[in-house]
Amino acid sequence: MVTKMKIFNWLLLGIIVILILMSLIAIVTIHWALLGKFSFSFSPEGIDNYIVSFGQYKGLFTGTVATITAYFGLHRLKAATDANSDKVRQDRFSEWKTVLDIRFIEIEKYDPYMKREFIRVRYNLFRQLYDHKFSIENNEQLTQIFQSTFQELARFFEEQNNKYIGMGGVYPDSTHSYSFDSFHFLLLGSVDIIYPSIVSDLQTLYLAALDPNRMIDANLYRTAQQNFRPI
Repeated sequence: MVTKMKIFNWLLLGIIVILILMSLIAIVTIHWALLGKFSFSFSPEGIDNYIVSFGQYKGLFTGTVATITAYFGLHRLKAATDANSDKVRQDRFSEWKTVLDIRFIEIEKYDPYMKREFIRVRYNLFRQLYDHKFSIENNEQLTQIFQSTFQELARFFEEQNNKYIGMGGVYPDSTHSYSFDSFHFLLLGSVDIIYPSIVSDLQTLYLAALDPNRMIDANLYRTAQQNFRPI
């Protein structure tokens, strides 16, 4: 989608091209007329006559210079605005990253590899959240963020969970996950505004990304739970 700023930029550039062309035609016309009037002499009178001859087109020349100046001034302003925007963005990233770093400490016991992969995709997540002003307001936004960043990682998170490994990867039912609590603790902790049912919606997305053939056996799970020794 073309922004108003881009439209204005191209319009101004078009005007500059036309003004430059007209100015060149005016210069050629002036010199052509001068050739028929007098021979140029390098003297005060000759230079004065030469300069005066440009007077009939002074509005055109002034407008051309002013428009070119405005064009480059606009670009300098845009560059300054972009630089300030980048600084604000970088400062916000530093603050946001600090919050996540603290949360990483709390999930390392059972999900040490989640931290590693989360850091790898962290900036991509930040860019999406920054564009949404750190707000996830509906399931559509949540789905877009999850699928673009974590869809391919969910199974890895799950199967590298220390409790999953210690329990032999057995599940009591289809709604159980070993790593979801850590994942949603990190993801939702990096957002400022969320909608009411976001946890259940996120869980649905997360479970759908796990191995569809995972072992689900309530009795075997209870046995594994009794034998499991926490780290």
